Amino acid sequence: MADAPADREALEVLLGHPVDVVLPPTPDCDARVAVSRTSSPIRVRAAWVDESGQVVARLGCPPGVPSPVRPIIATVCEVSADGVSDRLLLGRATTGVVSVRASMLDHECVDVGVHNEGIVAGRIPPGPIPVALDAIAPDGESIGRLMNPGITEMALVAGRIEGRLGATHGMAAGFGAGDTVESLEVAQLEAGYPALLPAWLPDGFAMSTVRVEPEAAYPFAPPSIAIAWAPGETDARVLLRQCPGPLASPETPDARGTEVDVAGVPGVMRARGMAFLVWERGDRAFGLQVRGTTDPEADALAIAESIPAPPGAMP
Repeated sequence: MADAPADREALEVLLGHPVDVVLPPTPDCDARVAVSRTSSPIRVRAAWVDESGQVVARLGCPPGVPSPVRPIIATVCEVSADGVSDRLLLGRATTGVVSVRASMLDHECVDVGVHNEGIVAGRIPPGPIPVALDAIAPDGESIGRLMNPGITEMALVAGRIEGRLGATHGMAAGFGAGDTVESLEVAQLEAGYPALLPAWLPDGFAMSTVRVEPEAAYPFAPPSIAIAWAPGETDARVLLRQCPGPLASPETPDARGTEVDVAGVPGVMRARGMAFLVWERGDRAFGLQVRGTTDPEADALAIAESIPAPPGAMP
């Protein structure tokens, strides 16, 4: 699956950074592909190096965090530049996954290797992106599936990068696909875990809606429980979504979101007319939306800090 260590060392000198995996040339592609990771948030990237030692193409995948409930993060990468034509599946897999099986629309299934540090890297045939990717355990059984909507597409054609991000595996700002249920007890039974509720809410807010919301990209992952509280006939609302397991698409601070402290763990706050706060604690990820209150940002932080830590989480 990978070239000799000496080849990796030569590529590390050429590229100026460590290389985790080297995919050798094939009859259809004369270039070697050096696959590596960036620092946090971890991203998988690839560099195509031709026979003369020239770097003819580079692509970097979006960051992602695999976990037992979302075992694969993957991008289909296509390159057509400077005489190189290639198509890879790149990504990361959680511990215990030995290969990734791509179900192709126009071909038989293709197994792609999982290398050191959980790096997924291998060539796949041309055509539509895979219908689904299965995380294969050592016994040959699938332990999780990533569906087509969650697979990112990237293409480098004549120096221009194009693509499509996979459906986010994070926390949406409102209700998503799923079902409204009659009570919190029903939601907890369907989701398979107890919801963690805030000990503080603004005056007058009462629970109004409870939903169970599966992820389209990871159909076998535990669903989110989404709960809304409202103060009656106004348009004010508090909405809390939670799911077990880290987010596959982690929230990171940027021009629209700032890092905040949520009772000792980092969170990202975005505020544009309403407040949206995302954080993770222990084995639980949370997304909180507050709108229509006097100070949505302050209320969001106070609500988040009043939610108890999951069992077993560090205080």
